[in-house]
Amino acid sequence: MNLDNNLKKKIDDLVAEISSVTDLVQKVAVLEYMEQQSSYMLWQLEDEVHIDHDSQNA
Repeated sequence: MNLDNNLKKKIDDLVAEISSVTDLVQKVAVLEYMEQQSSYMLWQLEDEVHIDHDSQNA
């Protein structure tokens, strides 16, 4: 899988920005929120894969 370089840079920039947060409570909150959002995105992706798979079997 090839990751678009522009998206990769945006993600890397965001990770660098979060890494620079010095307040530990804030950093934990941000990382927990990122984890929540990425889990939701994975759930959506799995749903799309199932829909695609089902449409190919129809």
